Amino acid sequence: MGKTAIFLCACAASGLCAAGGQIPQKMRDLWENPVTEARIETGIRANRMGEFYLDFDKPVEDLKIRLDRHEFLFGAYASRSVADGQPVKYSREQIDKYADLYKRIFNYGTVATVWRRVEPQEGKLRWDYSNDENIDLSYTSNPTVMQSDTALAFCEKNGITPKGHTFAWPISVAHFMPAWALDLKDPKLVEAAANRNIRNIAERYRGRIKIWDVVNEAADYINDGAILYDDYVFKTFKEAERLLPPDDVFLINETTAAWYQYIKNGETGRFYMLAKSLIDRGAKLDGIGLQFHFFSDKAFGDVLDGKTFTPRDMVKALDGYAKLGRPIHVTEITIPTSRGEEAQAYFARQAYRLFFSHPAVEAITWWNMRDGQAASNEAHLMGGLIKDDLTPKASYRALEQLIAKDWQTNVSYDKPTKSAHFEGFYGMYDVSYKFEGKEYRQKVWFGKKSPRGQKLGAVPIDWRKRFY
Repeated sequence: MGKTAIFLCACAASGLCAAGGQIPQKMRDLWENPVTEARIETGIRANRMGEFYLDFDKPVEDLKIRLDRHEFLFGAYASRSVADGQPVKYSREQIDKYADLYKRIFNYGTVATVWRRVEPQEGKLRWDYSNDENIDLSYTSNPTVMQSDTALAFCEKNGITPKGHTFAWPISVAHFMPAWALDLKDPKLVEAAANRNIRNIAERYRGRIKIWDVVNEAADYINDGAILYDDYVFKTFKEAERLLPPDDVFLINETTAAWYQYIKNGETGRFYMLAKSLIDRGAKLDGIGLQFHFFSDKAFGDVLDGKTFTPRDMVKALDGYAKLGRPIHVTEITIPTSRGEEAQAYFARQAYRLFFSHPAVEAITWWNMRDGQAASNEAHLMGGLIKDDLTPKASYRALEQLIAKDWQTNVSYDKPTKSAHFEGFYGMYDVSYKFEGKEYRQKVWFGKKSPRGQKLGAVPIDWRKRFY
């Protein structure tokens, strides 16, 4: 007889439904009403779970099937991790604790490949801290953003899928372009230099990074001081396509304004029109990136008061961008602690459940996992999931409850069996059992687009013979 532990949907499981006065009644009414709850739970079961079959060639004993890794991508900004190789030194205990907290809920990480960090001086590439005598460790320079090799090493060491960020970001020298590139003045020279930067990054990380924010924040910031060149968004996509493998995933990433734009203007919003134009012109645009930052107490207060980012509005925007026919990544989340830890945790939990339930969404990324690591003008928001001393906040515990506990699949059989049939979340499964007195363990992938049935030998066989 199989015993299955799959899915916990009770609101009380997180302990946040009794969060007291930090959660306005209007907010609770919006998120806890039966219609919203039913839509979210139905969406999760319909879009994130499937029926799976395992057949063994001989009966096995003590069969246990456990979800080891979600297919869905849950991530954070890996370039602000606590890791080996940083100029700001951390103890081994701190490094290991951070990695454990990260891996417990996340399988995905954003790695900054920002031009001004890669090539601060023309022709002199900088990937790590091996030559750091001139590094600026001042707070305003964001020393907590690791060089790309260091951040990627953190991902690879901990089994985290990396995403590169970014090839073009038209804001200012303080964010993306090195000073020497701005001094070029001539747009043709800037274009040539920008293409060299794409080539440098592609050559170094080809095959190691397979997902990219190709262009960042192109529709919200206009004429904000950066020297660009004609049609740079489309050209950046085409150059990246030329230099990287065809199976790499290319995103266009936009600020939180993209949500407001669609909610208010629908398909006439700037970001929607830009993305559609790129698709229509033949750019390799594989996914739509939507940021989810609340960078002021007022912005988050409006959410808590039920004025903005209601469940209905969020679904409207997701449904709208899904019309582009591309998956959606919620790419950068900042929810402040200005109204208290429980308020941050409550909205984080509700937003993650809604995102996870939507058929078009395939990734969610919290931005700064740790308080005190944000950009200087954002640090006061305390938008991390853990405190600066690595103590988990209520928001971390809320996401841990969802990702590591509620959204898990564990199946066990207490009698010998040759087959298993169960409902579970899409992802990589760890299958353990006993056969003829020996213990065996195999990995089995049940993805949304993969075969739902697999054949296993009691003594492991060639994986290519599993599927049916």
